[in-house]
Amino acid sequence: MEPKWLVECWGDFNIEYGTDLFYTKRDAEQYFKKIRKQLDSSKYIITRDRIIDIQDDGNIVCITDLDDIY
Repeated sequence: MEPKWLVECWGDFNIEYGTDLFYTKRDAEQYFKKIRKQLDSSKYIITRDRIIDIQDDGNIVCITDLDDIY
């Protein structure tokens, strides 16, 4: 079984989490929520599957379904 989900962290967030692969969507979403809880919501645009820094749109966290890419 191969990992099917990717949580990508692009840019500088100054958090303890980073990019990681997951076998289930549930695990990827839980990891994404851990990242979201560490960030100040007033400084980011937060959607269900993305976090984007308001001041620097190069700072992004997103959940990716690897089956959609290949």
